[in-house]
Amino acid sequence: MSPHKFSAGQVIEARTGLWAAPPGRYEIIRRLPPSDAEHQYRVKSANDGHERILGESDLASDAV
Repeated sequence: MSPHKFSAGQVIEARTGLWAAPPGRYEIIRRLPPSDAEHQYRVKSANDGHERILGESDLASDAV
C-alpha cells in the first residue's frame, strides 16, 4: 500500500456530498491504519469543531 497522502496538522477540504461529514475545511489530527484498503484519518472540522474519521478518497488538499 502507498504511504499516506496527508500529514497531521495539514488543513484539507472534505469533498462535497459526503454522508459522513459536511463539506468544508478540516484539520488532520492524526493518521489511522487503513480500512478496506484505504488510508483513514481523524479530522477536526474548522466549522463546528467536531472530530470525524474519513477515508483518503473523501479528502482533497486544495483547502484555501
